[in-house]
Amino acid sequence: MVSTKTYGWQAFRDSNRLQSWEYKRVLVVLQAKHGIFPYYRVTVENVFSNPHDYVITLDEGELGLPDKYFYGHDADEEVVRGYKLLLRDFAINMGIVSREADLFADDIFHYERRIVNHIEDAKADANRPINKLVRLADLKIQAPSLPILESLQAIFPKTKITEDTEVLVRDPEVMHALSVLLSSSDKKPINNFIIWSLARKMLPHLSKEYRTLAENFDHALYGRTASYPRWLICSKVVRDWLPFAVDALQQQPPRQQFETMTSKSRGLNKTQGNEELLKLMFFSLRNQLKDSLEQAKWLEPAARQFIQKKLNEMRLQFGIPDEVLQQPHYLAQYYNELILNNVFFVEHLEWIWTFRRSQMEKKLGQLAILDVIVSEMYTRDNPQAIAYSNKLNMLLVSKVLISSKYYDYRYPVAVNFARIGTDILEALIDNFSTFLLQFNTQSTDISDAAPEIRYAQPDVNCLAAGQPPRLVHELNELSSNALKSFHVTLSAARTAARALSSFVNAIDAGSAIQGSGIDQAYTYEALGLTRRLRIPGLRSFNENELFTLSYMQQHCSTTIADKDYARIKPLVESQLAESYLFNATWQHIQFLPRSTNCAAAEASCSNLL
Repeated sequence: MVSTKTYGWQAFRDSNRLQSWEYKRVLVVLQAKHGIFPYYRVTVENVFSNPHDYVITLDEGELGLPDKYFYGHDADEEVVRGYKLLLRDFAINMGIVSREADLFADDIFHYERRIVNHIEDAKADANRPINKLVRLADLKIQAPSLPILESLQAIFPKTKITEDTEVLVRDPEVMHALSVLLSSSDKKPINNFIIWSLARKMLPHLSKEYRTLAENFDHALYGRTASYPRWLICSKVVRDWLPFAVDALQQQPPRQQFETMTSKSRGLNKTQGNEELLKLMFFSLRNQLKDSLEQAKWLEPAARQFIQKKLNEMRLQFGIPDEVLQQPHYLAQYYNELILNNVFFVEHLEWIWTFRRSQMEKKLGQLAILDVIVSEMYTRDNPQAIAYSNKLNMLLVSKVLISSKYYDYRYPVAVNFARIGTDILEALIDNFSTFLLQFNTQSTDISDAAPEIRYAQPDVNCLAAGQPPRLVHELNELSSNALKSFHVTLSAARTAARALSSFVNAIDAGSAIQGSGIDQAYTYEALGLTRRLRIPGLRSFNENELFTLSYMQQHCSTTIADKDYARIKPLVESQLAESYLFNATWQHIQFLPRSTNCAAAEASCSNLL
């Protein structure tokens, strides 16, 4: 942990060092060299107006706890204690005496709480401007204490960034509030917070005594009492750091193709069959989603038409394009700027960030279409097996997922719709808020504006009907991201169930799936869809019952923590606990109970597709 000393951590009681310490200089260096973002975060995203080019984006920075809820007065005490213990033990490991380590832990926690309070106060005005393109010169006037211009010039050294450069600011009022906070804070808490942000990122990659601290906090947060095996952690690091390389190795065709006689007779192997079926499923799901939008009267007609147009023009991409894999040097050139040092493992963090930073900067220039697809798939913070690209209006599906046992064209159709079908719909519906932002940006008639947040705000009182009052209160306290996730999950399941019925009817009638452009008669037969094969234990179930069984099963097959994690899961992962989702989906998706001849609620909550 030499870095903390190098960047002037005041906890080592060198008052002269603190007096000469300049937070702006250190903040810029740490952002450019290590990729830590206290106070404000820098990314490269798409603008909302055509042609959706990339732009530097500023958002609120990172905190030590996963949600602002934990800094409130009614926060989970066990999680807060675990976080303060992490801070205290880290300071002790760094050579600080116990009493001062306790003070350090309290100071960090209360300063982060102060940051949260400033952010929440800035967001109190519901009519404030958000997602605005702002010149850096104007931003400097609004937030003079944040060295944003200097940060961007250091992070993107090959790009000409001046005061005239425009950046996308998620919430200008938040930037102003953070600037006020910095101007009114003493150097000591600023110093502690910035250096702790660096240390927190390094902890899982340091020696065992520091990794243990991170694991203990992980146990307090998630309720685990056993550590992950080292091999699993190492494999996750490789996957997280080099996702493109890992997927490229897995997607490369094997030297010998072994197929069953059945597959040969149909002319399809597993990957080909899965892709063919997924194409049919995609168009069926997309068509049903368009029909569901027609019934969404809570959306303005012009906004509905805009989203339907986006769906009509959307393309589908399976994995890394073959043209990329056929270029012998593409992968080597992609990682050409990545340098790995095998002496000190933690130093990899710096090189990995330098590489990621260079990939972000390339997005600000001109990219060929293949490079854009690869960039869209692998420059995200957390690459997903199914993701939507706003830049390309394209659904990206990993071939690793297609070749896994999670999905197979030989499974019953209902099982595939309940699994990967709902996943696809969740990826699409989750982006409706982005579509509405695009619509508002491009609309010339201000009366047509459709506030994107309205779509993602389900009727909490309706969804919690029949539940204890405590649950209603907890739902109302959830972040907008958690409520949006709830809305997306329910809407995707309802739409997938309808799409399944339409798909089965098309197979039985031998009719085409609109938009697919595939020879249905041949494809249905080649994929075995007309035979409705079942393994012995499932022969008594019809398609609707199989869908219900498969869909509800995913809310049961979850890891059981050693404590009640359900209450804080929405705050940690922005997703409701599976136990609640199980009950909510059963109650509010009438298709599910009706498929098994159970009683179903007649009323349907608003704002659900």
